[in-house]
Amino acid sequence: MKWTKQDIIKYYHHNEFGYKLWGPDMHFGYWEDGVKNQRQASQRFNEVMAETANISSEDHVLDAGCGVGGASIFLAKKYGCKATGITITPRQVELAYKNAEKAGVAHLVNFHEMDYHNTTFDDKTFSVVWGLESICYAEKENFINEAFRVLKEGGRLVVGDGFASREKYEGKDAKLMQRWLDGWIVNGLKTPEMFIKYSLDAGFSDTFYRNVTEQVRKTSRIMLYVSLFFLPLHLVDKIISIQYPTDALWNQYFAMKKRLWEYGIFLASK
Repeated sequence: MKWTKQDIIKYYHHNEFGYKLWGPDMHFGYWEDGVKNQRQASQRFNEVMAETANISSEDHVLDAGCGVGGASIFLAKKYGCKATGITITPRQVELAYKNAEKAGVAHLVNFHEMDYHNTTFDDKTFSVVWGLESICYAEKENFINEAFRVLKEGGRLVVGDGFASREKYEGKDAKLMQRWLDGWIVNGLKTPEMFIKYSLDAGFSDTFYRNVTEQVRKTSRIMLYVSLFFLPLHLVDKIISIQYPTDALWNQYFAMKKRLWEYGIFLASK
């Protein structure tokens, strides 16, 4: 089954409450000395991404798949840069504006309902394209081509997300990966090598990839523990589909443990 744009929109509407509990930075965290909880880890991942892309107050960042605006707001608040967030989910645009107002950075950010494969921005509009746990949903080659188009000369594409550890999966490995990805309405991951190929083919002059699986592994374990509280829903889902992400919370941990996928930060420079 191939998940559609409408499936993704429905998924985020359906699970809005759960994401509120997780916090505005709805992603895996970066654990190191001094990081004490998941929200701090999520903030630290934002910092590591920004440091990788060398973001400053002079930048205009396109937050591709911005969710409720967490990364855009963080970047505007910490670095004083402009950020434009886009999402295919109309409800998230509304929430992102409210969150920006509360954070006091409404003058630096704006949000739009838009598909990051085919934006309406002019060529060479942004200095950074940022994708944090949103590019897993993308047609990767198409997204990278569009990122190249909207980036200025010297611009950077930075992605923090899950990456496939191999090109093909078979047998039990394939079933485990599929159960995890289906739980989050993701059609498939690509290897770092494919990201590098797509980027060089698009015209990017330089690429960099760092495997940070060990830094996010604690979040993976937390997600497994959280899934145990929803075990009754998990069992019901075996009988009637309720599209609840317990399968994803459970199976992402075991797929990572088997090294079927990894978490990485990818950078390409134009």
